[in-house]
Amino acid sequence: MNLTEVIENATALPPAPEILPKLMQVMRDPDADASEIVSLIATDPAIVAGVLTLANSSLYSPPTPITDLAEAVGLLGIREVYRIVNVVAGDSLLGGELSSMEIQKGGLWTHSLAVAILMDLIAENRSSQEGLPYTLGLLHDIGKLALHQTCGEAYVEIFRRVESDQISVDASENATFGFDHAQVGAQMLENWGFPEEVVLPVRHQYAPEKAGDQATLAGALQIANWAAGTIGCNDGRDSWALDMSSGAFEIDEATLQRALLEGRERLQEAKRALGTGPN
Repeated sequence: MNLTEVIENATALPPAPEILPKLMQVMRDPDADASEIVSLIATDPAIVAGVLTLANSSLYSPPTPITDLAEAVGLLGIREVYRIVNVVAGDSLLGGELSSMEIQKGGLWTHSLAVAILMDLIAENRSSQEGLPYTLGLLHDIGKLALHQTCGEAYVEIFRRVESDQISVDASENATFGFDHAQVGAQMLENWGFPEEVVLPVRHQYAPEKAGDQATLAGALQIANWAAGTIGCNDGRDSWALDMSSGAFEIDEATLQRALLEGRERLQEAKRALGTGPN
């Protein structure tokens, strides 16, 4: 089965998050204003409900209850509402169990949220597009959904090879399928209409030097993925099996340590707000 067939045969995937690529287009426009954001979000009742629920949660603790989108954008700002939309859309995509990869229900979602928060902390000032690093972190493992549905039985052999040959999960996937979950995820995102600023870093997160103009963000994504594991947000068996590319993203040790500490705190706050527990 080739990469295209994997995606075509994954018939039980959640609906594509149509609002995210559209919202990214608006965010790319320096002249975009709050009314455009509100008009776009208002087309999806589930997103509206999720945004208002989170905006009124302990994560933001508004002085008075927020009752409509315009008020949420006005109080929290475009960037923060963009993050909330990502969280709401991502929750419906990534919350399920992936038993073939030994990822429990909510495990992929927690890991992805941790990577998004860490990307926000280490790479926001490396991107010309506000909010892009956060989106990359949230969607970087989306390809695992399709592989679980169509090729899940192969992961017994994939994990056996990881352990016996001491190689990374993506290397074992490539040896088995001829491609890895990052490539599958990138193709899914491209099919859903996401721009190359999202597609390329996701596709090349394990080989950032191949990402061209997006190599810096691809390198940041690799570090954030590793860092999520160090704060206890692994996403399945053998999540330690990750080969790091040296020099892909320069970050000093003090900055990384601060990001780890703040990332852990932000993740706990986010999980409390989402009702998934304090840890």
